[in-house]
Amino acid sequence: MANNQSLSLSQWAALALTLVTAACSVIRTNPEANEKAVGGVEPADPKDEEVQKAVDFAVETYNDLTNDAYVSKPIQVISARQQVVYGKDFYLKIKLGRTTCPKGQSVDLDDCPFNELPDQQEKTICNFKINTVPWEKKISMTNFSCQSP
Repeated sequence: MANNQSLSLSQWAALALTLVTAACSVIRTNPEANEKAVGGVEPADPKDEEVQKAVDFAVETYNDLTNDAYVSKPIQVISARQQVVYGKDFYLKIKLGRTTCPKGQSVDLDDCPFNELPDQQEKTICNFKINTVPWEKKISMTNFSCQSP
C-alpha cells in the first residue's frame, strides 16, 4: 500500500515538466545569454591591456614588413573584436600614419611625431588578425591587409 506522503508517478512527471518549462522560459527571455556564443567574435575595448598589446604587436610587425623608410604608428584604433580560440584572436582595424622617425633606429613610437609635410603624409587603414596564447607567451599575426583611405 502506498504512503499518502509520497508522490505518484504522474505527479513527479508534472513537477518535472513544470521545472523544465520554467528553465526554458528563463533561457529564452535572457537576451544576453542568446547574444554570446562560445567561440563567437565579440567587441573588444581598444583601451584594454590585451588589446593594446595586440595593437602594438600589429604595428611593430607592419613596420617590419613594409618597405617604407619611415615607421608608422596608430592614429586611431577604428575597431577591435576578439574571439576565444586556443588563446585569443584579435581582429583589429587601425588607421596608421607615417612618422618622421626613420626605420633602422631604436625609437619609441610615442616620441615619433607624424610627418606633416604634404608630400610625406601617408595614411593607411589596415585590418590585422593577431593570435595570442598567453600561457605559452606566444603572439603572431596570422593575416593583414591595408588600403589607402
